[in-house]
Amino acid sequence: MGNPVKTIRNLLLFLSLVVITAQEDSIAVDSTFYPKKVVAEGSETVVISATVNPINISPTAYRYSIYPRNRPAEVFMQKLFFPGEQIQIILPANILNTDSLGNIAKLEPLGDAYDHQYRMFNADVGEINLATFDILGPSDIMKLTVLDAETNNPIGNSNIRVTQNREILSSTQTDTSGYTRVRIPVKRIQDEPVLVSINTDGRFPTWKGNMDIAEGIFEKTVTISPLELGSGDAIYEVIDSMVPFREGPENGAVALFLLNEGDQVVISKVAGDRLFGRVRIYLDKQGIYRNISGWVLGKHLNRME
Repeated sequence: MGNPVKTIRNLLLFLSLVVITAQEDSIAVDSTFYPKKVVAEGSETVVISATVNPINISPTAYRYSIYPRNRPAEVFMQKLFFPGEQIQIILPANILNTDSLGNIAKLEPLGDAYDHQYRMFNADVGEINLATFDILGPSDIMKLTVLDAETNNPIGNSNIRVTQNREILSSTQTDTSGYTRVRIPVKRIQDEPVLVSINTDGRFPTWKGNMDIAEGIFEKTVTISPLELGSGDAIYEVIDSMVPFREGPENGAVALFLLNEGDQVVISKVAGDRLFGRVRIYLDKQGIYRNISGWVLGKHLNRME
């Protein structure tokens, strides 16, 4: 027979190894990261919830983190969530930063080069529901400023639309300082320009320009001046969307581009239900304006006084 003391000692060593291995396995499958200081028994808790709205995309997962604004390296907690799961983190309320908007929730969509998004919030107890995270596809970003060409004053509340081959890529609006960030999806025809349209609700003629979009983040300033009218010219406003502006008066004539509601056309000739006029286009490569002449059906236009 073997030594019973030695046998018991080996058995105890084996059981210890089994327990340690099981603990390591449980850590490996847990998607939650949190420092020891988060664990506080008996304290009030706060549930910090996030809602995501993926727009025409499908992230594979979301990494969700909570940390104090003044110490971003000291993460309170970080968790991984899959699509369809409720995104929330529960913390002891007393660990949150009590400064005004002193805490940050960070959301990282995974599966592509998606932008990270952030929400600042105040300390509280109970439940905190953050504003919805709209998840957009990877984009180049144009930091656009729109100015009056004569006074150099900002043109605020202008509607911006970006299209390529008649497909709408992006739309947004400038703020009161004439500024906005225009997101242009990278999933477009990269070696072709996009058409940028700026509608000022009648304050200025609709600005249109073909632009080559730089990779990443870049700045662009557009200046708009009033239309110059010749003898017999009149300004008409487009009242419908996706209206063909054609090379000739025939229905089958080549469509130069599409006009949208609010665009302005200088009309110089009327032939029945068809009107001939011009639209001013900005050519980005040459840095100049060019008048494009064409035909449009009168039912899509209203004469401006």
